[in-house]
Amino acid sequence: MALSVWLTFFAASWAISLSPGAGAVAAMSAGLDHGFRRGYFVTFGLVLGIVTQVLVVAMGMGVLIAASTLAFSVVKWAGVAYLVWPRGGVKGLVPERVRREGTPAT
Repeated sequence: MALSVWLTFFAASWAISLSPGAGAVAAMSAGLDHGFRRGYFVTFGLVLGIVTQVLVVAMGMGVLIAASTLAFSVVKWAGVAYLVWPRGGVKGLVPERVRREGTPAT
């Protein structure tokens, strides 16, 4: 591997590692909008999701889900159902104040 390619990869890896992801932004946003308790529960939910993913892969279920069209469809549509669920999902990411007043958060 050429040194220029390695240095580019190294710099990109550092930049990606240091930038906050969607989970970090969601936790910070919930904490700022609703207080420490809500931010803590968002963080707990993110960690629970990571633990669930690790357990699924560790038990070999990831391979089964990837290989089975039916299992993949069930997981996919469960995710869709969660995202359109009225009290959670995508709507739950918008602060109540913004939904109620229709104004952007400041």
